[in-house]
Amino acid sequence: MQERANPLKAAVTAGRPHIGVWCSLASALTTEIVAGSGAGWLLIDGEHSPNDLRSIMAQLQVAAAFPCEAVVRLPSDDPNLIKQAMDIGARSLMIPNVRTADQARAIVAAMTYAPGGFRGFSVGHRANAFGRIAGYHANARAQQLLAVQIEDETGVGNAADIAAVEGVDVLFVGPGDLSTNMNAMGNPNAAPVQEAIRSVRVAAAAAGKASGILAPAKADADRYLADGFTMVAVGSDLGLLARGSDALVASFKS
Repeated sequence: MQERANPLKAAVTAGRPHIGVWCSLASALTTEIVAGSGAGWLLIDGEHSPNDLRSIMAQLQVAAAFPCEAVVRLPSDDPNLIKQAMDIGARSLMIPNVRTADQARAIVAAMTYAPGGFRGFSVGHRANAFGRIAGYHANARAQQLLAVQIEDETGVGNAADIAAVEGVDVLFVGPGDLSTNMNAMGNPNAAPVQEAIRSVRVAAAAAGKASGILAPAKADADRYLADGFTMVAVGSDLGLLARGSDALVASFKS
């Protein structure tokens, strides 16, 4: 049995744009609906959503029926969380608030079996189809993707060094946190924030790495794609449900 190729990793490595949707509702059913939309990837959020290990695993299971890649965002860079998420089948990870190259190297090490890292060894788990994928442990890194989030001015300043870390695939800007940390809460289009976002993209490109961003407004997403961002999230299940239900009810009230 062979591990399925990672289409998101292939796309961003080749510089091809890949559109994603955030899954924030902690529901396997809603994630299954999103996975069937035709998006290239989806994000199962473990930072700002009420997800736990079992609910993340359930969403990975339903997403596996579709050609999109499921990315799991963890709440932190805790190596124990990384180990558990990878064992249940999360091979594409997003780690929030990465500020330094040393931090990025530690994350890569936590994802990697010895001798290159210190990921805990288990003979059979969901990631290797319960022992059915031949050579999984020796080749596990081949289909893994790591997106590190740049969310404050320290991370922006160190973006070039972070991008140079072997094993980092994507510098992914968190525009909400970045704008808040730059004293422009709720306004990622403020000029200083936009310059910081641009500098992250440039740093990633200079290192031959991809860049990504969350851009739920279509005009913003179109602009970032035109600028060269390739891993772009263009909306969320929560936003679609809230805005859609708001619009539906308002259409009758008017």
